[in-house]
Amino acid sequence: MLRLDEIENYQDFVIGYDPREREETEIIYQHEPGEKEQKQWERVQAVIPNLSQDQQLFIRLCIKYAFDYGRMAWHIGGISDYQVARKVEQTLNCLKAVITDTEKLDKIEKTSRFSFEGDVSEEQAAILRMRYELQYSFSDIAVALNLNQGYIQQAFAAASLKIRKTKIR
Repeated sequence: MLRLDEIENYQDFVIGYDPREREETEIIYQHEPGEKEQKQWERVQAVIPNLSQDQQLFIRLCIKYAFDYGRMAWHIGGISDYQVARKVEQTLNCLKAVITDTEKLDKIEKTSRFSFEGDVSEEQAAILRMRYELQYSFSDIAVALNLNQGYIQQAFAAASLKIRKTKIR
């Protein structure tokens, strides 16, 4: 064991140490989120309720404990910090995938407009629009038009043979 009173000029040995000063690692810098960061956070908040209960728990703990896996493991109990890190990684990958897929779907919905030429009835045109523009299934189209699903499929097949797709905008 080291005793300071046995060291010659121990003041030189501990020079610069002031126990009253806080270490710089204890100070956490926080900045105000910008507009871009705020929009990203809003997207994350919109997706979180769609995740499983476990995934929601890990996200809340990440926010509460600033990704300190040891403290998160202590909070949960009976789980190692390595297991917490793996769960957090899986949760974040899932969250990222959901957000990315949602953005892709939004782009598709905004840009996909099909126009076609051919001799089709109004009913067939409605079926084609629901199928291509709205991405409805045949059962959804049948419910929307109050028709039999088999009839919808036959009308779709007949209309598909009659038309020629001209543009995808």
